[in-house]
Amino acid sequence: MPQQETIQVTPAEIIQFILEEMEAGICPSYYSNLVPSVYEVYLYTEDFERLRPLEQRMRDEAINALGEKLSTLNRPTRKRARLTLGTPKTRMKRYETLGDWLVSFHENTDDDAQENPLVIHSTFPVAAEPDDRAGTLTERVIKRRSDGQTFATSTQRSGNIDTRRGSGIVYATLSYEDDTGAHVYQMTKDLIKLGRGAPDRWVDLKLNAKKDVSREHVQIRRDSSSGQFFVKDLSRLGTTVDGKRVPPSIEQVSGEEVDKNIEARLPNKARIGLAGVLFIDFKALKQR
Repeated sequence: MPQQETIQVTPAEIIQFILEEMEAGICPSYYSNLVPSVYEVYLYTEDFERLRPLEQRMRDEAINALGEKLSTLNRPTRKRARLTLGTPKTRMKRYETLGDWLVSFHENTDDDAQENPLVIHSTFPVAAEPDDRAGTLTERVIKRRSDGQTFATSTQRSGNIDTRRGSGIVYATLSYEDDTGAHVYQMTKDLIKLGRGAPDRWVDLKLNAKKDVSREHVQIRRDSSSGQFFVKDLSRLGTTVDGKRVPPSIEQVSGEEVDKNIEARLPNKARIGLAGVLFIDFKALKQR
């Protein structure tokens, strides 16, 4: 049986898929049509290394193409003019992003990466206009298989998301060092997830670390009424707080992952360990 030919990923293909995802992921809101502005491109190791020298050029061209597409969507058409003629109160919704375009490239280390050499994850950042709520926003994942066929899936961000612009309040800081160096992350939401991330696993804080750190490793939640923080272990190899193991919240039931929603109280100052290989210094900030 002849071996199936593998089709190499090209910069033009990546940008075309990003544009298709932009249109497919549009989320109608009350005052506008919200356009996903965050695109994470996952490439099989061979393609990732081959295209690495072109990364900045691909990013620049993708952002330019996204901007052109957004302008095209907002361009008045004759059809729209006819629809609004004689109805001055009718207002066409503009197509808007919730933040700047963000296009990033990653090596896909999943087990099926060779069979799916190009995976694009599109979603929304946490921001929007003051009166603009979109409810539950959708994340999309498109995969291009090695034989050239494509398929897409959609998932919803957990919870009913308020897309209003953040107040700028920082509830806590997370200081850590991963494979790319030292970082400080500011927690400005009541709930965040941390881990290596993956095309089908959204995390707010993406850690560049070895596979001992799970794609979704830990969740930190702030109770808005009390200001108290809680931690949930979502990982395979465990989470610790100040050296003490956090009870795992994920259980395998008939081959499926079931979240038992087990949380542990997180002190206002604590050292969080992820699988014993990466440590995060957590510090809650006093609110006025």
